[in-house]
Amino acid sequence: MGTQLRVTQVDPRDRDALRAWYVPSRAAFLEAAPTEEDLRERGRELADHRLSAVHDTVAGEDRVVATLRTFDSELTVPGSGPVSVDAVSTATVLPTHRRRGLLTRLLTADLDRARHAGHAFAALVAAEAPIYGRFGFGAATRATSLVVDNSRVRFRPDAPAATGSLEFVPAGRTAELAAVHDRTRRHRPGGLLRDEVWWEAAGRRGEGRWLGPRGHVVLHRDEHGVADGYVAYDVTDDAVGRVPGGTAHVRDLAATGPAAYRSLWEFLTSIDLVRTTRAGNRPVDELLPHLLQDPRAVQTGPVDDLLWLRALDVPGALAARRYLGCGTLVLKVVDPLGLADATVRLHVAAQRCGADGWVCAEVTTTDAEPDVVLPVGELSSLLLGGTSAVALHAAGRLDCTASAAFALATLVVTPEQPWCPTWF
Repeated sequence: MGTQLRVTQVDPRDRDALRAWYVPSRAAFLEAAPTEEDLRERGRELADHRLSAVHDTVAGEDRVVATLRTFDSELTVPGSGPVSVDAVSTATVLPTHRRRGLLTRLLTADLDRARHAGHAFAALVAAEAPIYGRFGFGAATRATSLVVDNSRVRFRPDAPAATGSLEFVPAGRTAELAAVHDRTRRHRPGGLLRDEVWWEAAGRRGEGRWLGPRGHVVLHRDEHGVADGYVAYDVTDDAVGRVPGGTAHVRDLAATGPAAYRSLWEFLTSIDLVRTTRAGNRPVDELLPHLLQDPRAVQTGPVDDLLWLRALDVPGALAARRYLGCGTLVLKVVDPLGLADATVRLHVAAQRCGADGWVCAEVTTTDAEPDVVLPVGELSSLLLGGTSAVALHAAGRLDCTASAAFALATLVVTPEQPWCPTWF
């Protein structure tokens, strides 16, 4: 690196410093320069986040040429609920300063900081997939999109009954939505915490926000009046002449049980003047088709990775989750950055099984010969249960026998595919 390049920590409360940090990050993601309103809102939203910047002297002026943002959050892991995670975002380098090691410098420093702070995991949403494997991240959750032909939606007679009531929620009223989301995110691997600042921002509607100016939120209550589901959606009017052709665009849908889930989808697919319902970033094992007499009324789009995970402490990461299978394997984990190299014995015994069927593991470091040798990124892909160890072995990414790969796949499998509905 040149002598003019230097790294600083940015105070989000300093408007000028935030603007200097924000401009290149917006440019790197092909977005417009921030307005003063953007800076005011982001200053509040990022108050507890860690903002790093790389500065260079360009034409005699000090300019930010690379950025990184991280913050402490919570990630739901299989069988155990939420654990702490270092959330990584806004990793950008201006095109004029590529291939100078700027991202490597920022990211490795943060991962080392997070490891020493006690985080067993780091997580991010990757804009470009090839980049983050070099830093030990692996794709851990996947998502798809849905296109529903409302005219063909008929629920099966044996589907859970739609009970309770529905109501529209005024803009800015998010407390009950937050409570529903918090309940749901604790039960499926991959769920992330949405803090009060996240929900405060979600309560403001308009262009470029969680909901646009034509957005709506509908809340579901059970028969006791307790909120147990919601859907946030925008509508567009695609009518041809006087023939209705509206589309509902689902931005977020959460339900704590199948009855509320059915009620919300029944509502969406019966809105007057709306013929199609589209939903992005949905779990790949979405329940809706299984509730319908004609499952082809729901068409799914491509499956893409979303949350990328990175183990920072291998014994801690393996012990943080619980397991459904039983067995013993010695895993040798190789870390390209040298942060989490370890050889561990993963022992999952039936005697440690809880009433819910999940088993706590014994994880100890060992000098024993490994059954499986794998990079930390591959381990990270496996930890939430959304990646097949058998597939990774077939692809040459695990060094082991086929039987050891099958044993590992059996240990880490989860009943639901991991899913992260929260971008950051």
